[in-house]
Amino acid sequence: MVQKPVTEEWLQEVEEIYSGYAVYEQGGGVEQVSFDQNTGASLARSEKIVDWLLRQGVLPNTGSLLDIGCGNGVFLRAFGAKYPSWQMTASELDTRNKVLIESIPGVTKLHVGSIESLKTRFDLIVLIHALEHIPSPIDYLKSLSSILNPNGLILIQVPDLEASPFDILIADHCTHFSSETLLSVVDKSDFDCFRFEAVCVPKELTLLAKRSILPDECASTDHSFQHSALSTQHSVIAHIAWLQKIVQQGKTTSSPLGIFGTSISATWLAAALGNKVSFFVDEDSNRIGRGYLGCPIYAPKDAPKDLALLIPLRTDIATAVSQRLAHFNLQCIIPPL
Repeated sequence: MVQKPVTEEWLQEVEEIYSGYAVYEQGGGVEQVSFDQNTGASLARSEKIVDWLLRQGVLPNTGSLLDIGCGNGVFLRAFGAKYPSWQMTASELDTRNKVLIESIPGVTKLHVGSIESLKTRFDLIVLIHALEHIPSPIDYLKSLSSILNPNGLILIQVPDLEASPFDILIADHCTHFSSETLLSVVDKSDFDCFRFEAVCVPKELTLLAKRSILPDECASTDHSFQHSALSTQHSVIAHIAWLQKIVQQGKTTSSPLGIFGTSISATWLAAALGNKVSFFVDEDSNRIGRGYLGCPIYAPKDAPKDLALLIPLRTDIATAVSQRLAHFNLQCIIPPL
């Protein structure tokens, strides 16, 4: 498993991050949308996940849900719109969004505190971009069995390390998953994965699991897991080398310049390049017109045409985006292979 060292320094930094964290700050609290790299079509991540759940056809019309790490409640709102008869419980580290969350139809309460202190069981436990923050994911998943109904399900979504090198840059992401390691963690946690998807949301891994009927006879995958771990280690080394190339590319590009996007990769690159960056370009209507890191956020049609625009995305994705935006005559710079 690829993990950041869980040192005292890391724990202190994570606490500092969470104490000042604002959900979807770049969009004024509105959930980030996911774009099709070829067409530009967009849909909020939560809506994509709920649509995927609907297609699986495994949830009854009524039930009880626990959303662990619910943020400001965007998934709860999307789920409740499609499953209005479900009762939903939210769980977070603090109460900063309590009023907003508890105003969502179907939400019974916001729970703050240990999961073990909950006195009820659930039909669906949701971990959307939560498990990667956990230093011991196997132990954590095992602990959820005590609050899951016998036929209950767990929904997990995490970043795909193989598809997204930028996941390494997220300071509070402790555990970084590939398809193989995520499936192995679920298996070793005495759950059976019965739905798995790597394209529900681009660069994310999504799965549904249920408690294993015979936990003591879970398939032994030690050999393949060790092979996968070695492969993943090599992949991480390659990711880091590639990220360093992107920084060097930005440093050798004439300034001032712009950066495409306002999320993780763009934030990281802007911090690495400092005052060379004078603007951002984004296609998310909730972000366009705002300021970020002291710079304006333009729509592609309004971005400066005479300045370089770095696209800190995986090379194939950046190439597709550049081709799609070609009619705006932007000076796009694609990351090296």
